[in-house]
Order: sequence, then C-alpha cells, then structure tokens
Amino acid sequence: MTDSAPPPAPDAPDSYAVEKRIGRLVAVTLAWWAHGGVRFFLALVLMYYGATKLVFGQFGLADAGDALISQGEMSPMGLLWRMVAFSPLFQFLAGLAEFGAGLALLWRRSVPLGAAIGAASMAFVLVLNIGYDVMVKIPSLLYLILSIIVLIPWIPRLARAVLGRGEIPRGPLPTLIPWRPLARFTNVLGPIAALAIAVLVGWSASQLYPPRSIDASTPAGVWEVQQDTAEPAAQLSEDDRWSALAFGSTINGEDAQVQLRLANGELLTGTYQRTGGGSVALELHPLREEGQAIDDYLDQETQSLTVSIEEQADGTLHLTGEGQDLVLAPDESGSTLYDRGFSWGIRPDDPFNR
Repeated sequence: MTDSAPPPAPDAPDSYAVEKRIGRLVAVTLAWWAHGGVRFFLALVLMYYGATKLVFGQFGLADAGDALISQGEMSPMGLLWRMVAFSPLFQFLAGLAEFGAGLALLWRRSVPLGAAIGAASMAFVLVLNIGYDVMVKIPSLLYLILSIIVLIPWIPRLARAVLGRGEIPRGPLPTLIPWRPLARFTNVLGPIAALAIAVLVGWSASQLYPPRSIDASTPAGVWEVQQDTAEPAAQLSEDDRWSALAFGSTINGEDAQVQLRLANGELLTGTYQRTGGGSVALELHPLREEGQAIDDYLDQETQSLTVSIEEQADGTLHLTGEGQDLVLAPDESGSTLYDRGFSWGIRPDDPFNR
C-alpha cells in the first residue's frame, strides 16, 4: 500500500482568484485616490472663488464713484464686472453655488451633486469669460473638464435617470480606505475635516480684501460743475477745466472711488480719502489704454490733489484748492443707476429702459 497526497479541501481558496480580487481592489482604490485628488483640488478652487463672491470681493459693489465712465470707454471685462457688481443678489447666489459645490465635493456621499453643480457653474463662467473676453478662459475650461471627470462614475446613472426606464441602481461610493475598521473612523472624520477646510478657505478669501464700510455723507454722490472762476480755453480739446466729479460712498480700507471728467472729455479715475475739516485727498490717473501692459499702468505717476469742500445751504458744494474755485451741483440724472432702487410693482415710468 503506497502513500498518496490528500486531496485538496473542496472549499480551499483559489490563489489566482484571490490575487485577482486583491489586484482589482488595489486598482479600484488607486483610482478612487486619483479621483479624490482631482475633486479635492476642484473643491478648493470652487470654494475660493465662491467665497470671494460671497464677501463681495471679486467684483465689489456698484458705487457712485464709478458713475462718470461711459459705456464706450469700458472694456468688455469692465462691463461684466460692473454688471455683476450692480447686483449683490446675483453675485451672492453665484458664490453660493460655487462654494456649495466645492463643499459637497469634500463629502463622498454628496460628490455627484457637487460635481454636477460645479460643472454647471463652470460652464456658465466659461460662457461669460468668452463673451466678455476675460483672460481666464483656459482655467475656466479646465475647471469644467475637471468637474466632468469627477462626475464620470455617476454619468451612467444620470443618463439612465434622464433617458432610460426602470429602476436606477445604487451609485458608487468613493472608497479611499477599503479596510472597514479604519473606514468607520474616516467616515466621521471626513465631514468634520471638510467643514474645517471650508471655514479656512472662506476666512482666507475674506482676508484678501480690506474691510468695507459705507459713508454716504458729503461729498458722496455725482456732481456737475455749475460755476467755475477759471476762463475756458480757446479750443475745447485744450480745456482742462473740471466738468464733473463722482465720489463713492463705499470705503475699502481707507479709500473710496472717485472719478473726474474734464471739459475736454478726458476721464481721470482713482481714489479719495476724507482727511478731516472738510478736506479730501484725491489720487487720480488716466484710464488704462488698450494694449498697455499692467506693470506700465501701475507704474505711472498719479496726480495727488487736496481740496476743501464746503456744503452750501442750497445743497451745492463749494470746492477750492489746487487752483480750483468751483460750485458743484448734484447731477440727478448722472446717479440714476445708483438711486433708482428696486420695486416689485410697476412704476408710472415703466418700462424705464435707457
């Protein structure tokens, strides 16, 4: 009788199947890590841009200190910036969509929602950047592509929900750590970390902009020169008398916007500060010329002026200093954009489209 090897146990695992299963687990885990890296980067970008809009920093707020520039003098990008700045509601909702999408990307159960909102937001931003010739067309296109990449695991379910019939299967769940005991810990830590990141990004974005306050006291508003002691030049093109001024009421840090229109049509823009005693200090420079490099524009000398402004009983202003002796009257028509306000009902002059 010869010895023979015992037959293998019927339920012994097949080594090849085990290796295949482990290999697939490793591949899927690495894919989720790559996916997680993309969505983490995208989340930071969306939350940053969203936060800058939520604090009204990226576009600012429409202010009377920008009232004298004409539509033909604006660049397409300047037109877009003023359009968004005019509507805090539009700017806030755009920021809320971007910030909310970024926050949703940080929690694995809401990733598809964040990616879908992010893709829609970036598609809209791309259209605006193209339509108004904003220089960040390529970055916005990249963020749109990244949003679609993040959404790829859920696209079959979305397609079936929109185009198909029958029951929609359960969607995939990003799994960075397949070991369940540790995954239970990260499932709790993940949302907490996401909220901490959101707070940090929001705080960092808000610190980029100086504190803002409103001072609507004199000389805030749009003013036209009613009287001038200076004699006009022989030629209008050489007449550098002051024609109109616009002082903003929104103070960023210590400065507010100001614009000065000369009689020859030239527009000077810049900032002003109330220096006390009825005096204001102006920092003025010409509009940036088309084709002028940003460094050259920023390096040009500004015109520094200090004038005294005294409010008269009839509502006009007496401005003196720097060779000027003017009487300024409120320009009611020039401030319509900032004074008209909002109304739910129809007004007697509606439609007021001018």
